[in-house]
Amino acid sequence: MYIGIPVPDSLAKKHKMLQQVGHLAVRAALIVVVLSGLWLWRRSIVGTESKRLKDFNLVRVLKRTDKELALLGTFKGDSHKKEAVLVIQTAAMDSGSLDRLLAGMSLHEILVSDTFQGAVTRDIKPYKVNLIYPATEAHVMKHTDQNFHMVVETKEVYETITKAFIDSIHAEKMQWVYNILDHKSESERIIYEDVNPRDGFILLPDFKWSDPANLESLYCLAIVHDRSLRSIRDLTASHLRLLRNIRDSSLEVLKTKYGVDSSFVRMYFHYQPTYYHLHHVKMTFAFIQNKIQPNYYQRLLIG
Repeated sequence: MYIGIPVPDSLAKKHKMLQQVGHLAVRAALIVVVLSGLWLWRRSIVGTESKRLKDFNLVRVLKRTDKELALLGTFKGDSHKKEAVLVIQTAAMDSGSLDRLLAGMSLHEILVSDTFQGAVTRDIKPYKVNLIYPATEAHVMKHTDQNFHMVVETKEVYETITKAFIDSIHAEKMQWVYNILDHKSESERIIYEDVNPRDGFILLPDFKWSDPANLESLYCLAIVHDRSLRSIRDLTASHLRLLRNIRDSSLEVLKTKYGVDSSFVRMYFHYQPTYYHLHHVKMTFAFIQNKIQPNYYQRLLIG
């Protein structure tokens, strides 16, 4: 049973005003909660890598040159205490910000010889940082300063030493390459793909190309789909179609997508490669036109 009680207009207006204020307060509280949640979410994403680098415990310096600093360490809070390799390199200069670059730069003279002057600046130096985690022994060795020796690999040396080493490599060390070929990772970075299992390949930016907007430092990687090809030693005359496909398709897509003429592109094989799956190709005229000896690259002395 409801009983109506008459109230003055002023009290009714005040009651209505309080209701409106209450609704506004609830809405404001909801907005604050939503914004706070978004802020915390954003902070959790942006701050992840910063926190990890802040918690990096240096074990030792692996390499130190004018262009690269490689560090070995671990991370605080990592219960597994897995090693990490942190590689810091000087990045390509952005010609679009030369005014700001020159305005903020001071020089420290180190050499004067006639019209030539040498100087260094410690004011502005853009860096590119790569983190390898967890780092294997091979990663540590790759980025460790060491002496190199010039050797010549004959056909016999390859078959008795190099090939035996390749055959001993565990499949999991190649998994990151297969993940790219199977579109399990880095699929958003693919520039071009020919899915043919024998003559096809994937073209994507190499990590050395840290700024895709800077075409002066363009650096791409071509990975073949044929998993039986581990290095140039496996190439025969039967692979000429594959080589021509990589050359022609890569040059066409670089011209179409980035406006880079073929005369500015240098292509080459890695040998000895960092990983044993045929990649990063250079096709010279002599290489592709080599039809005299179908097994030329099995017999070649490489040094």
